[in-house]
Parts: sequence; C-alpha cells; structure tokens
Amino acid sequence: MPKAILPSGHTWAYVDANPQGSPAILCLHGFPDLGYGYRHQIGAWARSGFRVIVPDMLGYGGSSAPIDPAQYTTKRLARDLTALLTKLGIARAVVVGHDWGSFTAGRVALWHPDRVLALVLMSVPYTPPALAPMTIADVAARAPNLGYQLFLVSPEAAPTLEANMPYFIAITFHTPDAGADVDFTPKNAFRTMLASPPSPATIDAMPCVLKGDSLRAYTAALRARGMTASPPTLDVLSIYGKRDASIAPAALKMQRRFVPRLTEVPLDGSGHWVMLEGVGEEPPVPIGNNADPLEEWREGMSAGAWKDGSGDGGVVGRTVLTWLRELRNYGRHSGGEGETVGCLSYIILTRTKTCIDTAVI
Repeated sequence: MPKAILPSGHTWAYVDANPQGSPAILCLHGFPDLGYGYRHQIGAWARSGFRVIVPDMLGYGGSSAPIDPAQYTTKRLARDLTALLTKLGIARAVVVGHDWGSFTAGRVALWHPDRVLALVLMSVPYTPPALAPMTIADVAARAPNLGYQLFLVSPEAAPTLEANMPYFIAITFHTPDAGADVDFTPKNAFRTMLASPPSPATIDAMPCVLKGDSLRAYTAALRARGMTASPPTLDVLSIYGKRDASIAPAALKMQRRFVPRLTEVPLDGSGHWVMLEGVGEEPPVPIGNNADPLEEWREGMSAGAWKDGSGDGGVVGRTVLTWLRELRNYGRHSGGEGETVGCLSYIILTRTKTCIDTAVI
C-alpha cells in the first residue's frame, strides 16, 4: 500500500490518485481529520487530469505518531512533506490545506517556495511567522474564538476526548445550522460541553457533516490512533465558510496584508468543513478492523477507484479546478502569442496581475 519511509525516519501513509497526471496536488488535512477528509475531491481532481497526493498527516491515521512534540513543528512537517514529493518524483505541487493543514501549507510555501506551484488555503487564513514566541494563552487572548485551544493543550484533553469520542466528533464536525448551541470555540466552552455529554440519542440527532459510513470510519480511525514572512511569488486561493465560528476576522485582515496575489472565496451558508458540505451522497467505504481502519480505502483510491466516481467534489472541488484553470490561462509561452503553458510554475513567475478581485465562484 502507499506508505513512504522518509529521511526523518517517519512513515507517511498516503493516497496517490492518477500517478500519471500533472501537475500534482498535495492535500493536507487538519484536526481532527484524516486524508479521508478529501474523499469527495480526490476523484474529481484526478479525473480532471491532476495527480492527487493525500497523506495522513504525522500523528494521524496510518502515518507515524512520534511521542516527542518537537517532531511536529511546522518546519519538520514541511521538510517531511517536501521529502514525500521528492520520493514520488514530484518537483513542484499545488499545495492545498484545510484547518491546521492550511497553516502547514503556508509554511511549506514559506520555507520551500521552490517546491510549490500555488496555494489553496481553506478555513484558516495565511498567518506570517510571529516576531516573538507566542503561547497558546497569547493566541487566545488575541483571538477569543481560538480559546478552545487552551483546553486541547491541557493534560485532561486526551483522556476526555477519548472517553467522549462520539460527542467530540459531533461537536467538531457540526454543520453551520447547528448555531451557537455547539459553539465550542470560546475559552472553557469545549471543557464544559464534554464534562456533561448528552444521551447517545441526542448525540446521534446533532447536525453533523458526517453520516453513516463516514461517521463510523472517523470514529474507528480516531479511536485506533488515540488522541495523544509570506511567499510573494505565489498565487493563493483562500476558501472559507462565512458561518465558521473558528475564523478570526483579524487573521483574514492579516492574510490580505501579507498575500498580494490572493483570491478569497467566502462561501455563504458554509461552516468549517467546507470539503464535506454540499457534496451529495456519501460513497460506501470499507472499514477495517485493524489498527488502520482506512488502509483499504487508501489502497483502493491509489489503485484507481477514483475513476469509478462521477461527483465534482462539491463547491470546493469546482472552485479549486476553476481557479487552477484560470491560472493556466494567464500563462503565455514566449514562443508564440496566445499559447497557454502547461506548467503552473511559468504562470506564477510571469503573471503581471498582482491582485485578483475577491469573488464567489
């Protein structure tokens, strides 16, 4: 199955859909997610000719989960991710991120700009490195809707989340119409909710973007693992839901300041899990009973199961494809007027338009 042992010694599990396609799209997920979170977009993008690489991030799913927190710095993650590209024979890729994967994607572009064709950031805007170290308490003080992170770094978080996995998933994967009833973002809100979980029937009835097989797959995978300066030469697509309570308005303002070639796509009615909203029926998924419940799914997608689907990946799938095609159309080959270029790197280096107007696609 697709697993790579990298120079760091870490093993990364991944999907490699349409290995003959080009250019490559590297998709990074956040917390508490898996590479499976891109299941609706993988086939749509692969069928459009792209090679789609979707790893389980370090500490998740089928990838290594080192105990030392120092192994999870974004510099180390970026180094591993570029090493994965090298191992797969990919010089440069479009890097797509969601949630913490968006933050990491921005760092890949910052520290390894020669490996990135373009950026797509979903639900977390680009944030430049701070001038001085910041604690989680500092972050929560500046952005109160990130107060939930104070609980996540506390010693009680891991055992509490593992003991309340169904409720934890229902809270974090809630749909926007759930409203303030499940707003876990303020300080102490997450802790208070999990301290008094409702009945299983009430949890099952909560509005959630995960249903059926997808809910069971996430539950099995999370339980199996346990809970233990900007790139000015890049075009950046930022997609976020207008009803995402975890987005700090100040972060959006900072992103607009530090990313000159930015396209923002705010989605009306969408919440945090933009990849999973408005995508239609969930496809059946084989769920294993071993320590890696989604191993068979990754193998199938890498072996060509993406060819059997017909979905377009929802609003995220369509938006990213439209944007990437627009980038290609900006390129002009030096050998003749009007020729489009097949390599995005040429477009990124030669585009003269410094800003794309904000638009909802």
